[in-house]
Amino acid sequence: MIKIIQINILRFFILFAVQILILNNIDIFILGHSTPYLYLMFFLMLPFEINRALLLVLGFAGGLLMDFSLDSPGVHASATLILCFIRPFVLKSMSPRQGYDINSEPSIADYGFGWFLRYATVCVSVHHVMLFFNLSFSLDYSFFLLIKALFNIVITLVVIILCQFFLYRK
Repeated sequence: MIKIIQINILRFFILFAVQILILNNIDIFILGHSTPYLYLMFFLMLPFEINRALLLVLGFAGGLLMDFSLDSPGVHASATLILCFIRPFVLKSMSPRQGYDINSEPSIADYGFGWFLRYATVCVSVHHVMLFFNLSFSLDYSFFLLIKALFNIVITLVVIILCQFFLYRK
């Protein structure tokens, strides 16, 4: 149990440091500015049996950290809070017949590429749609916002999956 906590604390600091110090300063010019949000991998990789209240607190705190670093007024906090709220429902709907192994984590190494891609796509999509609609505070340009969110979803998923392949091999 202590090892799981230590790994997740280390993962939190590394992913948020990479996001804040490197990725937030990289803009990919597709429909304006697109930035891969690698910090979402922290929330995706949390243990299956994490307490829901703790998950929501971590989501809000992580989102606030991103908001402070980007000087945005709570848009990341609300989007990560929604992500952490839906995560248990997504995991339950995608669980294997025999259930999740207690000693495993939601990763490509433990559950395969197809399962992880579906799981990450749903979670990242919900986060990004909320994020971009919160950033605009309007539904006036809904189609443009959805297209921009789609490009950002793809970029974020590619970065997360590359990290999964390079860092979490068995």
